[in-house]
Amino acid sequence: MNVITTQSLTKKYKDIIALDEFNISIPENKIIGLIGKNGAGKTTLLKACAGRIRQTSGEVKIFGEKVFDNLDVLSKIVFVDEESQYDDSFRVKDIFALAACYYQSWDDDLAQKLIKHFALKQTQKYKKLSRGMKTQVNIIIGICARMPLTILDEPTLGLDAAVRKDFYNILLRDYMNHPRTIIISSHLLNEIEILLEDIVLIDKGKVLMNVPVEEFRNYSVALVGESTFLKEFVQDKEVLDESSLGNASKYVIKNEITEKEKKHLVSNSIDIQSVSSQDLFIYLTSKGGFYEEF
Repeated sequence: MNVITTQSLTKKYKDIIALDEFNISIPENKIIGLIGKNGAGKTTLLKACAGRIRQTSGEVKIFGEKVFDNLDVLSKIVFVDEESQYDDSFRVKDIFALAACYYQSWDDDLAQKLIKHFALKQTQKYKKLSRGMKTQVNIIIGICARMPLTILDEPTLGLDAAVRKDFYNILLRDYMNHPRTIIISSHLLNEIEILLEDIVLIDKGKVLMNVPVEEFRNYSVALVGESTFLKEFVQDKEVLDESSLGNASKYVIKNEITEKEKKHLVSNSIDIQSVSSQDLFIYLTSKGGFYEEF
């Protein structure tokens, strides 16, 4: 069953096209990483899927139904982002009490453990919390709601590296015990990669890739060695990035080289290197960008 299905989903803000005939299907019970540069359309997509905004044209369906103004569908979604706003009088405990009433799958025992774990003061007013503490409140809600569709838009903003790692471990452990569809939007691909089953890469409002994380990791390869030889070798390859240093060059290409080609490369002292997912993300979304004009 597909939890999210979009068909020609388009969202415009005056002259800006945030989503451009966006087509995607996301199945149930997976952790999906939504990645893309700032302005790629990630937040717009997530808000459309959460029923926060109405599309300009096209269609977005959640659990097979239109989501906007559909209370039955909305009751199956938890959406977490840094824009969450509460009444100025709300204390931390008031927010969690409200969440317990709203989310039918709310796990209050886990919520209390996480409140203690993150050392949150329940009597403190939300508006007086630091950015990091507000983020902790929001991610506790995202985890403990246990909604069939959990959307986390840049959920770790304001957290230091140790707390981010803690959050990832807690989320993964809870997902293993209580599977649901979780979409995480983040620019920290190197950190969330271990959580993910699939990666959706978007750029300029369109889908660039929607693949299992292992396929993404193996999508490219780097070749390092003598410039003249490599320049000739990559003539019929898809080159994602290139750089030179003296007589040596480095080419990042789509990983379609055969075993015969690998032997040929090694015999000519060419070093074959893996490419990190974070670097691949940069290469794929920088093609045709600013630096290629020079």
